[in-house]
Amino acid sequence: MSPAATLGDAALLLTAWEHAESVPACAVGAVLLHRVGLVDDLAGALDLPLSTATALLARLYRDTFGATDQALARCPDCGLQLEVDLPLDQLGALPSTPQQASLAGPDGTTMVVRCPTTRDLLEAARSDDPAAAVSARCVQTQDGGSLDPAALDAQQLEAIEATAERLAGAAAAVLSSLCPECGGQVRADVDIAALLWQRVRSEVPAVLAEVAELAAAYGWSETDVLAMSAMRRGVYLELARGGS
Repeated sequence: MSPAATLGDAALLLTAWEHAESVPACAVGAVLLHRVGLVDDLAGALDLPLSTATALLARLYRDTFGATDQALARCPDCGLQLEVDLPLDQLGALPSTPQQASLAGPDGTTMVVRCPTTRDLLEAARSDDPAAAVSARCVQTQDGGSLDPAALDAQQLEAIEATAERLAGAAAAVLSSLCPECGGQVRADVDIAALLWQRVRSEVPAVLAEVAELAAAYGWSETDVLAMSAMRRGVYLELARGGS
């Protein structure tokens, strides 16, 4: 992995947005990591364990938009929608968990459970049962063979589930809060990639509008406009609008 800029760079923001718009939702995070320079090539980003990818995305979110942000969650008891703080610093600081772990399998065999990657999700999306397809790719015999789920007892299934959650690290993060209306417990899964993508898409129209306005006012190309700092673009926009 190489040193990276952030999505606060307007040109990089537009490039990342343009490339991420054309990929399946599950691959958006990998594309953002690659385009911003946190991962040198797209293949490497697709093959990162989701635990590592999610921690990197949390750091990218924080470094671009600040450490404080919120996500929406709905109380299951009263239906109130509330804003819950995103623990971006905590998620970004989570260490990369081991990529895989060995467990006792049926009939004295050994099972290997590994953290899914984006590539696993893309391949599984082609299946009629994506969840089962991810499981088949990430839970195998020690020599890489397939496991028959019917041969696993309840204890083994519980061990697989617990191990998979541990290996998922930041990708399995859950927000927890008390509802201010009824006092009920509110829990919501955290999809950092989706939240970051939502934030990126919300920033793009303003950047494009600035480019269009400055291009119309001064005849500059998009490259010329995006090469300027945000402060300089702001000053030129004020001048173009008749400010002093």
